[in-house]
Amino acid sequence: MAHQLVDIELTVKHVRPETAQHLSVVFERPRGFDYEPGDWVDLAFAGELRGGRTYSLSSSPTEPDLMITFKEGQSEIKRALAAAVPGETMRITAFGNDYEFQLDEHRDSVLIAGGVGVAPFRSMLKEMLDARRSGSVVLVYLNATDDFLFRDELDAWRSELPEARVEYLVTQGVKRKDRERLLRGVIPDDAHHYYVAGAEGMIESTEALLDTMGVDHDDIRIDSFGGY
Repeated sequence: MAHQLVDIELTVKHVRPETAQHLSVVFERPRGFDYEPGDWVDLAFAGELRGGRTYSLSSSPTEPDLMITFKEGQSEIKRALAAAVPGETMRITAFGNDYEFQLDEHRDSVLIAGGVGVAPFRSMLKEMLDARRSGSVVLVYLNATDDFLFRDELDAWRSELPEARVEYLVTQGVKRKDRERLLRGVIPDDAHHYYVAGAEGMIESTEALLDTMGVDHDDIRIDSFGGY
């Protein structure tokens, strides 16, 4: 469910580097702010800044703070986020979830992430761990290099989630047909739901691949990261 036309103040706690190209902004969690794993927020800044304003929350509802994670870029908004200082404020103007982008307990799920598209999946897996939810989950994580976001956390959580599996795939220099072959080798074709998050081109090619594997389109959920 999406909540529109809200006005919720956020206060920056700190900005931290995650990889050579990615940053996370950690905010104080507003009192009474409830959300679901996989939710996104629309941010408003002082003044008119150009760039994408929508960010998936990489934090889990079970954690005390809010966090967004993004790839560094040249847009005014990304530069403002990278330069944010403790105590600085911005606002949430909308938040929520589209297309049922949420895990169903007791349902087998496949999460396919491209680069920073892993952000909402961090939220989902952390919530699954903390809430002790059951269900088989396979995370297939594609990245250009072996510098995977949240890898230490994901590996630690995997050891505590007996039905979870993580597959890391480095895609730099891998031709499309070879990438599809690798994906076919690690993606189960009998899961209940498939969640895909990343750049638009990655989502389109992954949806096409899932179609050739016989996955019903109604069982696919997407979170498109445009302009990063």
